Amino acid sequence: MRKLLSMVATVAIAFTAATAVAEETPTPVDMAKRVKELQDLKWGMFICWSFSTFSGKEWTPGITDVAFFKPTGCDTDQWARTAKEAGMGYILFLTKHHDGFCLWDTATTERKVTKGPLAKDVLAAVRKSCDKYGIKLALYFSEGDWNWPGAIDGKGGKGGSNPEMKKAQLKELCTQYGPIEFFWMDHAVGDGGLSHAETVAWVKKFQPGCFVGFNSGEAGDLRAGEMGRPGSVKPPCLIGEFTYPIQPRCPKGAMWFYSVPENENVCEPAERLYKDYAGAVKYGNIFSLDAGPDYAGKLRKIDVETLQKVGEMIRNPPPELVAALAAPPSLAEGKKATASSTWGPGYEAAKAFDGDDGTRWGAAKDSRSGWLEVDLGQETAFNRAVIDEHQYARTEAFVLEYKDGDAWKESARGARIGDRLELKFAPVKARVVRLNILKASEVPTIWEFQLFNDAAPAKP
Repeated sequence: MRKLLSMVATVAIAFTAATAVAEETPTPVDMAKRVKELQDLKWGMFICWSFSTFSGKEWTPGITDVAFFKPTGCDTDQWARTAKEAGMGYILFLTKHHDGFCLWDTATTERKVTKGPLAKDVLAAVRKSCDKYGIKLALYFSEGDWNWPGAIDGKGGKGGSNPEMKKAQLKELCTQYGPIEFFWMDHAVGDGGLSHAETVAWVKKFQPGCFVGFNSGEAGDLRAGEMGRPGSVKPPCLIGEFTYPIQPRCPKGAMWFYSVPENENVCEPAERLYKDYAGAVKYGNIFSLDAGPDYAGKLRKIDVETLQKVGEMIRNPPPELVAALAAPPSLAEGKKATASSTWGPGYEAAKAFDGDDGTRWGAAKDSRSGWLEVDLGQETAFNRAVIDEHQYARTEAFVLEYKDGDAWKESARGARIGDRLELKFAPVKARVVRLNILKASEVPTIWEFQLFNDAAPAKP
């Protein structure tokens, strides 16, 4: 009997050990299926709510007391309900910005929301509200932290190094708050001492089906664009994602955070937001639209109303906007391009004409002027140009020119380019067209330079 019991015990122990090993082995994930699931979410609400809400600045260094974050409320149900009404599929929540203030009840630091006046695990509340309204949850995370060894407070690329704390924080986020659709990793102040490849592997150790994207380079599953435009996605990324604030750049205040009451009624038009949404869906991207809660932890009235309008447009697309989206394609995309100079490999002239909003042309280091030229292949009529510097706005004077014989003639002239400048002018016909940047505050860099003929019939 003792021998039999011993054998049974041995078998039981062996079975338990085998079960434990099986439980530790992650279930294989069908990533093609996951890509489709993520694309089906289409768009979501980006929630930026932290120290910068109260500083009026995009970056908020120098804060030592967590009581600086002092909202009078936290209405996560309003956030999730508004997202649901707008037809959004997810909420992308800022868990930690570069200042290291954590919006969840982390065990890694006292620099957290539960130690401040609100005394509430905001991420836990967001998770609960998302579940209540059937919304998925994604997370923004600053890889670097100005409180870590080697950091220079307030400086870009100087977020210090603390790979073990970074891992501990990501483990908490992956294991304590349910399934995470994707991580939007912000590289602005560095990677925190853990490479992007190591970061991806660490997240997938806990959630194999979670997408991980970075706003620098093309690491991970997502190409996480900031203030970008939808476009085709190339390997190694599986899907494109871009973010845009519902509040346009204002003379005063932080753009990604509610921060200045004077901007209370400043908002992007619903029509523009719908076009960005439609572009995202067209290319299989997803679109994260930022709407920062105010001092009371609520979305602005104008944000709610605008999102409701966009949601209605999605359900019942306006014919005039549908027609605009079906306009003829760019005449310059993919055509032969040259430039006065280039920054180096990866910044060639063709990058401004490739239809990919994640690439750009950059002039040579230290240059403060330069030109981009495209050969359309034959004499071609055009009457509109779209030029995009994104948020950099370095150009101070430019001329749009076309070649007529041996002479250059002007079709348009301006000063600032910035985020998606659209130029309309009398129709001209030419083969070679040039964007001549006469003066710039920094090295000229152009994401997209495209030409259109609005008189041409749309292709079916």
